[in-house]
Amino acid sequence: MTASNRKAARTMNTVDTGELLPEPRPVSGGPPPSLAEVVTVRAGLMVEHELVLSPGATAADLTSAMILVPPTAALVSHHGDVDLSLVFREVPRPAPEEPPNLADSSPR
Repeated sequence: MTASNRKAARTMNTVDTGELLPEPRPVSGGPPPSLAEVVTVRAGLMVEHELVLSPGATAADLTSAMILVPPTAALVSHHGDVDLSLVFREVPRPAPEEPPNLADSSPR
């Protein structure tokens, strides 16, 4: 290594020594699981969202899960023993209308 290369290496704090550096390891465990979750069930035109809260759930857990429930869904049921479940139902949507058959609209 020449003197100018050593000076540049000190300035940039990068020296290629040929040694291999260890790979960064992933953080073990990751974030803790949420104690609130939403399960969505679709049956025909009916859509229900069940919000399940486990003991220890925080307001942040509830808020994060609640944004998955549409704002127009109405609370229709609740139950719980250890976990609390709130069931919201979306307003049923009308069945989609079939488009008119253009072949039948020919002039007579």
